Amino acid sequence: MVGTTTFSKGGENYFYGNPLVLNGKPLDYSTFWKGTKGVLALVKGNPSSSDATRVPFKVYLKHEGQVVNKGLSSDTRELYEVEIAHILALAHFGDELIIEPAQKSDAKAKRVIKLAKIDLMYMILGPLLAKQKSGDGC
Repeated sequence: MVGTTTFSKGGENYFYGNPLVLNGKPLDYSTFWKGTKGVLALVKGNPSSSDATRVPFKVYLKHEGQVVNKGLSSDTRELYEVEIAHILALAHFGDELIIEPAQKSDAKAKRVIKLAKIDLMYMILGPLLAKQKSGDGC
């Protein structure tokens, strides 16, 4: 689903393997899909820490290889956060969501997410089944 995962050894341009946060928590790529809602941001440092620093980024869709510059989907507008549902509302299954740092020095944090169809039954039943498996099994 995601392009590359990058780890660096700290310093000014330190990005965790997953520099994206949704509603202040590290983005879970396994449940991210066209219907996802929440505030998306790109951070330097540990995304689970209050010390994480938001960095400006561009967020846009690519449909059949073409950039979609419509609404908040823009390869020129710089943001620190965005309600991702506004962009995903323009998406089609198979599109790519590009999250690209505005600063060239932060380029290693670029992420490309392919918006594939997901199994809605898994999304609905998965958490319920996981809860049932906990405990002593009685």
